[in-house]
Amino acid sequence: MTGFASNHDIVANPDCTDVQVLCRQIRALKHRAASAELETRAFRELAEHIHEVFWMTTPLGDELIYISPAYEAIWGQTCQSLYEEPGRRLAWVHEADRERVLKAFKRDARSGQYDETFRIDRPDGEIRWIRDRAWPVYDDTGQLYRLAGFANDITTRMAEQDRMNELGETLACRERIEVFAALGAGIAHDIAQPLTAARGHLARGSTADELTTARTAARQADRELQRAGDIVRHLRNYARQGEPNLNQVRIDDLLADLHCLVDTAIRAGEVEYSVDVDESTAAAEISVDRILVQQVLRNLVQNAIEAHSGQSEAEAQRHIETSVRLTDDQHVEFRISDNGPGVQSGDDPFAAFDTRKCDGLGLGLYVGRSLARVHGGDLWLIADHRKWATVFVLRLPCSGQAEPAGPPPVATVSAVDA
Repeated sequence: MTGFASNHDIVANPDCTDVQVLCRQIRALKHRAASAELETRAFRELAEHIHEVFWMTTPLGDELIYISPAYEAIWGQTCQSLYEEPGRRLAWVHEADRERVLKAFKRDARSGQYDETFRIDRPDGEIRWIRDRAWPVYDDTGQLYRLAGFANDITTRMAEQDRMNELGETLACRERIEVFAALGAGIAHDIAQPLTAARGHLARGSTADELTTARTAARQADRELQRAGDIVRHLRNYARQGEPNLNQVRIDDLLADLHCLVDTAIRAGEVEYSVDVDESTAAAEISVDRILVQQVLRNLVQNAIEAHSGQSEAEAQRHIETSVRLTDDQHVEFRISDNGPGVQSGDDPFAAFDTRKCDGLGLGLYVGRSLARVHGGDLWLIADHRKWATVFVLRLPCSGQAEPAGPPPVATVSAVDA
């Protein structure tokens, strides 16, 4: 029949094949368009319902490609105003942070290293904290063609952090007050001792017949007054800052200080006191706060003296020993041992405000451990010792820079240690 092409003619006609190919391409493009529309819709649904601001710019940041609606809630500006002037996004950064943020964006955004925290000034006068991050976006050829990022409103988190910092400072201040409450008697003794000595020197100088003797007495009195002043200034600085004043101190000087501080109490308590330290250890220097370590050691010895006070001489010979060992290149241990009644089973000697003394606060050992840890060391009790009823160990870093260590467990000491 004329006017109609056979199936053979259609297959053989190359134009028909081109039409079929074109139809397939059109269907593929429609499918890709539909997929792209779904992806775009999903992206917008996500971007428009999250609390963070998602943004996208050209590589130089001079043209805004997209900004999510959360921008209006956080910045207090319209998205349209930012599309018109893209530079305004960082222009609202607080003046004190602006230069730092702009430099960081130019330097780090294209490498993916941009991550800044700053304040913004909203038009209503409110200040908010923002964390802004950026990363590069590359095309199919590996060329940078977009910068994308997230901006989070962290105002609430920063306010919580401020409250935590204030609470931490309050607690630290309270602990420093507890230090002075627990060590008050010892501190008063440390101050009274040079003042009493100074009065003695001044009295001797005032009655001296020779001018040279009077001048010598005056110089000695001045040194004692200076020592008392140094103690007051030192403790005042610790109360303000809460940090130890580290200096290199010879171990034998620390032991001499300790003996001077406890000598009167030892004599009054009729206690035998001995020191066990080898010559090389005695000559070693450690980095510590001399006055604070004096207080910890003196408190340990004073506790041992008071532990003997309830014993009669017939019950046991009253003996206290201070021994010192360099345990390694980084730590030194002071052991204060006594053969008194010991710590009762179940008692925690380091518990704050827990004391069996009628006139005590129960803060001495608690504060002693705190001061040891401030130095990067620790203080603990050795139980079940073969020779001594009670052994307290004060460990300190030799350099003053060791990391604070957790409290060692209450341990049973072997016969070798005894």
